[in-house]
Amino acid sequence: MSASAPLAFDVVGVAAHGSVRMLRVQAASAAQAQQQAQLEGLRVLSCRPAAAPTLALRPRRHVRLDVALFAEEVAALLDAGLGMVDALRTLAQKERAGPARAALQAVADALIEGQPLSAALARQPALFPALLVASVAASEQTGDLVAALKRYAAHLEAMRALRGKVLAASLYPALLAAIGSLVVLFLLGVVVPRFALLLEGAQRDLPAASAALLALGRAIGTHPALFAAATGALLAAAALALARAIRGGWQIRGLQRMWVVGPLVQLFRHAQFFRTNAMLARGGIPVLRAFGMSRSLLAPEDRPALDAAMQAIAAGQPLGPALHRAGIADAVALRMLDVAQRTGQLADVLARIAQFQEARLARAIDVASRLIEPALMILIGLVIGGIVVLMYLPIFDLASSLQ
Repeated sequence: MSASAPLAFDVVGVAAHGSVRMLRVQAASAAQAQQQAQLEGLRVLSCRPAAAPTLALRPRRHVRLDVALFAEEVAALLDAGLGMVDALRTLAQKERAGPARAALQAVADALIEGQPLSAALARQPALFPALLVASVAASEQTGDLVAALKRYAAHLEAMRALRGKVLAASLYPALLAAIGSLVVLFLLGVVVPRFALLLEGAQRDLPAASAALLALGRAIGTHPALFAAATGALLAAAALALARAIRGGWQIRGLQRMWVVGPLVQLFRHAQFFRTNAMLARGGIPVLRAFGMSRSLLAPEDRPALDAAMQAIAAGQPLGPALHRAGIADAVALRMLDVAQRTGQLADVLARIAQFQEARLARAIDVASRLIEPALMILIGLVIGGIVVLMYLPIFDLASSLQ
């Protein structure tokens, strides 16, 4: 018989200098895991199998929590005089979803074991974003945890409002394009094959476009299953691409170079970037670290420019010119950042830049919607009308010959 495979244990203990450490130890039993931790100089506080916290490693869709509401409720409970452990247990009892309830209870247990709140939240990455963990970690140094939680909740609400504006503006064009595409597929899959069958015996010289359309209709009528499979595959691929884009935060390379849509996407991402950095700067996080944490909010093609700007800032160059050369700060933001560098009010200036860009985005969305919606309706009308006209041209020609 082969020896049993070692198991993984998470051991939390106090080091000789008083700090709390967490180790993942491979051992055959919990007792052996504790012995290994003691050999490393730790006074063991807890030892549990590593499989217990796998709840935090589940995909995000299995563990759902309104983080903004969580931050607001924790801040309110702390203001009311409750301790952090009691506040987390209260929210865990209120939570209906079992995974989220267990995760909140795990955070409370980690606090009882002596871990700081930021470390306990970091062990649940499926629930708590890195920005929240960083804000809490900074507040642990300054002692303003309640203010940090309120800032984070307000930040999320502002970001949701900004996304809501973009979503509301894009909903009607997307719906219009989807309905138009379905109508075109219906014409090609049902109507055109029947017209092609009707005119199959007519020995007439047809226009080239009508002949090509009717040939396509005959091919579809001969192989309807193949057309249905191709249509289903196309719709499935479009749905999969949409799901991946949503899950990835629309981080699609080249999206910012699209006509009309590209400038809006860039302005939206820059507004997100500055608002997030304003929140982090108010929490006491250094600007370079804040930029690094907000890097994923920018487009993939903008990130190398941001990295170069961060290197220039670390080398002592002013903040505004470095971001301006990277294409992230426009002329107005450049002047405002110059003022911030002289006055030291970086967080307030970053928030004003975000507000200015959000106002520009709202105006740009209004103008773009007035352009895109009529253009899309004209395009769909031309496509559908063109198909109908090409179908009826042979009938008109046949009717004129009979007369």
